[in-house]
Amino acid sequence: MCHIILIMPILGIAIFWILPMSIALPIYLIILTLSILIYNSLLHAMHTPVTTGIQGLIGHKATVLDSINPEGHVKIHGEIWNAVSSNVLRRGEKVDIVGVEGLTLRVQNEGLKTSSGKHC
Repeated sequence: MCHIILIMPILGIAIFWILPMSIALPIYLIILTLSILIYNSLLHAMHTPVTTGIQGLIGHKATVLDSINPEGHVKIHGEIWNAVSSNVLRRGEKVDIVGVEGLTLRVQNEGLKTSSGKHC
C-alpha cells in the first residue's frame, strides 16, 4: 500500500494515454496535489518525537514520593517509578526526567540542565 502511494504521480501519467489532454491535465494535477499533501503528512509523522513507551517519559515532570538521596521513588502519569538523582530531592518536589536506565528514571531538579546539555 505504501509503495502505491509513493508512485501515485507516475501511475497518474497513464491518464494522458486514456483521456484527452483537456480532461487528463486537471485530473493529473489533482493526483499530484494529493500526492504532495500525503508526502508532507508522512514526513511530518516520521519526524515527530517519540511520545509513547519509556523514551516518551524523557522531558516530562514527575513528583518525588519519598526523598531521593541518591535513590527513591517518583510518580508520573499515575505510575510509581524507581528514580536516581545526583542531587538530594525532597518529597513533593517536581523533577524533570532526563534519562531512563532499565526500570529506573534519572531525574533532576525542575528547570536544571544537565552539564552536557543532552539527555542521559
